[in-house]
Amino acid sequence: MSTALILSDEKPGHLNQSVALASMMKWDTHIVPVHFKHSAAKSASYLLDRLQLYTPALLTPLSALSKPDVIISTGSATFYANQLLAKRWRIPNIAILYPRGYRLDFHHIFCPAYDNPPNQSNITALPINLSYADATWYRQQAETFQQHHHKTEKESVGIVIGGNSRRASIQPDQIKAQLTEIFERTPEQEHWLTTSRRTPPSIIALLKTFPFDYQLIWHEGAYNPLPAFIEICQHLFITADSASMMSEAVSHGNAAVTTLPVLYRAPDDKLQRFVSQLEAAGCVTSLQNASTRTNKKINLQPLIEKALG
Repeated sequence: MSTALILSDEKPGHLNQSVALASMMKWDTHIVPVHFKHSAAKSASYLLDRLQLYTPALLTPLSALSKPDVIISTGSATFYANQLLAKRWRIPNIAILYPRGYRLDFHHIFCPAYDNPPNQSNITALPINLSYADATWYRQQAETFQQHHHKTEKESVGIVIGGNSRRASIQPDQIKAQLTEIFERTPEQEHWLTTSRRTPPSIIALLKTFPFDYQLIWHEGAYNPLPAFIEICQHLFITADSASMMSEAVSHGNAAVTTLPVLYRAPDDKLQRFVSQLEAAGCVTSLQNASTRTNKKINLQPLIEKALG
């Protein structure tokens, strides 16, 4: 088994993608946090990378590291350190997400197709973000949910609410209308809710006015029920503001996936393109298209194995 050093910016959505890749390739992993000393150091890293100059002086001290077989990292805060160590050790390295502003001479780059990456032999455009692919793990998450959090014999729909970002915002009036429609369309099912760290207080207050059979507000508990929702629910409704949540939902389980439209801050935003691509692939439908539903899933493993084989 190969050993992979995962450089982490300690953002769960980024770290999970690195771990997912290593899991698909059956690589043993060692995870190390990496950070720039300050914002000016990150700015300088773009210029130094273009000049192919790599110095640990830009980074907070790294722990003592053993040479791995490959380096993996996700996100812009990790790419400079990834290149520095790969060149020091002369080993392959992998970047996940498009390393905009940095040189593209990683051993391989996996990035979303909505970033419109250039056509290069070392770049693979993915239809969705990477997510953990172990079916056994999802079954275990479902069992934990039913044993310790909520157990029911009824069919269930999962509702996943994100929040505001620099790309999109969700509006209380819009969410209220969407939830009302979901409850009216699914009167016989149980309704389960989870939110994200970005869900604003105004939306949380609104959510608490609906009669959910199970709900977990992000700041009220550390538990993440989304994997259990994906494994158990017959239908998932997800706000279209998070590529990672939508990607996970169309990667696993058997639930039909419906997106809840949000307000994008820019015309033809890349998240909007992402949702449109999923709709065109037949993996999701929009709540606006209430007469159809789909549970088509995407398996990234063959694409990953081919790229790294």
